[in-house]
Amino acid sequence: MFHMVLTDGLLVIRHLFGFSGDSLTSGAVSGGANRGSSEAIATYLDEADSQLDIDGDGEAKPLTDGLLLIRYLFGFSGESLISGAIGTEATRKTAQDVEAYIQDRVPAQ
Repeated sequence: MFHMVLTDGLLVIRHLFGFSGDSLTSGAVSGGANRGSSEAIATYLDEADSQLDIDGDGEAKPLTDGLLLIRYLFGFSGESLISGAIGTEATRKTAQDVEAYIQDRVPAQ
């Protein structure tokens, strides 16, 4: 799972911050990746934006949704997963709701 944090998690949070090109992918793409170019990754993440809205507030944001994903991939759960990372308009406000949402979208390792 740690490998996913340094690749997928990093790519998602960089994407949510608006990075593109080399700044999106530098040091964050594994050798066996299906999508290796920054253009292919950006297109994939653009198409997945609605799925990246982890807290369900209608927007995918780096300091809420990106942080929730990174914390989840690092193994955080419960209050440590969601503390300070849930948007004010969120529909998924509990750690259980957030964990279930991510688990439905992230392949088991």
